[in-house]
Amino acid sequence: MMNAASFSLDNLAECILDTVPMGIIYCDHECVVRFMNETYARYLGIGKGQALGRPITELIPDSRANIVMQSGEAEMGEQCCVGHGKGKRTLIVNRIPVRNAAGEVIGMLSQSIFSNPEELKNLSAKIERLGQKVNLYKKRMHTALAARYDLDSILGQSASIRGAKQHLARYARTEEPVLLLGATGTGKELFANALHQASPRSTGPFVSINCAAIPNDLFESELFGYLPGSFTGAQREGKIGKIELAHNGTLFLDEIGDLPLTAQVKLLRVLEDKLVHRLGANAPIHVDFRLVAATNRDLQTMMRDGLFRDELYYRLSGLSIRIEPLRERTEDIPVLVAHQLSCTNAQVSGCSDAAMDALMHYSWPGNVRELAGVVSRAASLCVGNIIQLGDLPPEIAAGATRSQPTQGLGNKTLLADVQANNEQRLILATLRENKWNMARSARALGISRATLYEKARKHGITRA
Repeated sequence: MMNAASFSLDNLAECILDTVPMGIIYCDHECVVRFMNETYARYLGIGKGQALGRPITELIPDSRANIVMQSGEAEMGEQCCVGHGKGKRTLIVNRIPVRNAAGEVIGMLSQSIFSNPEELKNLSAKIERLGQKVNLYKKRMHTALAARYDLDSILGQSASIRGAKQHLARYARTEEPVLLLGATGTGKELFANALHQASPRSTGPFVSINCAAIPNDLFESELFGYLPGSFTGAQREGKIGKIELAHNGTLFLDEIGDLPLTAQVKLLRVLEDKLVHRLGANAPIHVDFRLVAATNRDLQTMMRDGLFRDELYYRLSGLSIRIEPLRERTEDIPVLVAHQLSCTNAQVSGCSDAAMDALMHYSWPGNVRELAGVVSRAASLCVGNIIQLGDLPPEIAAGATRSQPTQGLGNKTLLADVQANNEQRLILATLRENKWNMARSARALGISRATLYEKARKHGITRA
């Protein structure tokens, strides 16, 4: 056994090279073998001491050592046949010229990276399979973090919807945060999706978080992520936060009014610095995302009550879009009903006049979401291909009695009433949208100002 005193660095290097599973051989500028490790000696079927001092061509007749040294160019991943008879094998080798400090070629190092071509094929197949898995995961991730709707998905011809879409298209070109305001069910998530799709970040991820659905004690870990072992119950491998997932894309915080105060402070810091600190981490992570927030709450009142931070509100509210409730834009109901029927039941093509009248008169506290549910239910109950008044819930059907036709007048009078009612609501909504400016309202409606005055008198529309 070699003692510590006699065990030199040269001995250590030789032991290490004999241990590695790849063959290594070195010859000098005269192509004489000066070193060979145990692995390469096994490939040749000789003791490594038998190789030293012999020309490499005696051991490997087809050796390209001389060619590599003359050209000074390495040959990587080439085939090389060694051994004789049954021990003959084909290696995959790298041939590398060795240079001195002056840059002169003084020898060649041959390194076997695979003991046969089959190993190379197996590795290539494994790499290909791994690549396929990575691509599959990327596709799944992209699908899971992709926006589902665009501007064309926002249906309606009311003045308020057209105005909101115009604002959205302009805001999408900026990088500033956007605040969506509206009651539950008005379509705030739809607008957030569309804003992302219309922005330069449309190819990036769209990450949505419902702030009201996450318990307060878990919110920071969900938003910012954490390292392994950061707290009791944490995943062993840690977790990437939602903000990190939104890198190069859009982060949508729905119901931001439910964001805990502690998380508000950290979110404000992230917006200012573009740095995220995972729980348990010392170093921050750079993130680049565009924030879109939405709420159905009165954030200004929450500020006065100390429930929402002033700085965060002013950072979010610079660009805001208010989405009117459905009761304020009933002229959009026929379009929304037709769209829901196309998505629900191909056998049902529309509503009777009485059923549509009832839908137009209902107040819709649940807004577009409630309308979609009612239409889907009515379509499933419908016997023919037209939704009748009796297919609607009683509380909605009852609203149609205010405009039922008198005995013997038939559906013609009902249709005229509905059309007049729709015209009145459209004019009133347009006037409110344009702050009762008659000229702008007439242009928005596509009629002359004189016609607008005449229709306003006809419907008894006056500024309250």
